[in-house]
Amino acid sequence: MCFLTSWLIIPMGEPVRFTSWGIVSGLFWVPGGWAGIYGIRTAGLAVAAGTWSSMIVLTSFFWGIFVFEEHVKSKLGACCACCTLIMGLVGMSMFSKPSTKGKDIEEEGDKKGIQKKRELVTLGDEEDNEAVRKRIHSSQDLKAAINNRGSLTERGGAKKIQKKKKVKSGIQIINGGGSAPSSLNLTALEMESLIEKDTFNSPTNPEMKKISVFGYQLSKRQLGITASLFNGLWGGTNMIPLHYAAQEGYGGPSYVISFACGSMIICVVCWVLRFLFELYRLDGSIAKACHALPPFHVRQMWIPGAISGFLYSSGNFMCIISVTYLGQGVGYSFTQASMLISGLWGIFRFKEIEGRDRILKWLLSACVAVAGILWLSYEHA
Repeated sequence: MCFLTSWLIIPMGEPVRFTSWGIVSGLFWVPGGWAGIYGIRTAGLAVAAGTWSSMIVLTSFFWGIFVFEEHVKSKLGACCACCTLIMGLVGMSMFSKPSTKGKDIEEEGDKKGIQKKRELVTLGDEEDNEAVRKRIHSSQDLKAAINNRGSLTERGGAKKIQKKKKVKSGIQIINGGGSAPSSLNLTALEMESLIEKDTFNSPTNPEMKKISVFGYQLSKRQLGITASLFNGLWGGTNMIPLHYAAQEGYGGPSYVISFACGSMIICVVCWVLRFLFELYRLDGSIAKACHALPPFHVRQMWIPGAISGFLYSSGNFMCIISVTYLGQGVGYSFTQASMLISGLWGIFRFKEIEGRDRILKWLLSACVAVAGILWLSYEHA
């Protein structure tokens, strides 16, 4: 969508021009965006967005004030304003994180429901076995019961499978029937052979929690926070090439098409590399490699995706204008105030931030962030 909407600047009177600095911006922006999405999925939106927003303010301020030597009234005052803005962003991130109390109650209810279903199945098995025991009065009856245990197991297994299908994803069916045990005690032992807890996908499984990265063991949450840091440090420098492009006459709206085309080129290259990796992993099978690529979900996502892309492209256009005329240190730092808007949507529309205490703390943090923005704008010369 960024590529499609970039051409809307032509009716504004901008000529179609391209600079290779747009590819450099795409090289920063696309991998950083992917890392940011992974950070949201593993560390949560509040933590991930707060992390990369803070890092973007730091990197932008460093590049603008200390590398490009943009003019400010006082470097000390600008640094204090930057720290104030970061404190506000961190506070908004902390207090916009959803409470885990409701989630813990729901998980506890799921556990109790699973245990209750297990008890009901065990009770039903005991009743069936008790009926068999009452019919055994001699050795001949015992022999006949043992010879007929296969049909008993099949009926019991079918009953258990029907009941276990209602149990939630914490329980996995691993055996439909199987051979009968060597005795008539078909209660607890047989039930445990039919179902077992899905320990591999459980969040308590160490194999799922820890991922080896360059010899270091990191949990998924830690890896998500690391990805958010990467998005802030790497992806947050996507406007640095604009400083050099502006010296060649590509500042402001003139840089929009270059940025969009460069980002599209990098995105296509990344997809091709992913396809080649899948092709190598799947022994040269083109069909399997195409199937292994992430789906686009076009039918489900084209409307919300188009709206999101249009809104982001509009904001990105204004971001380019801001950096061109206010500088990297001040202009790009201002754009991280977008957390204010998303937080207000979360409070008043989506009800993501609940509780009077949390809302007041978030609003206080927002006031600190606004104070940092106003202070930073005052320091701009």
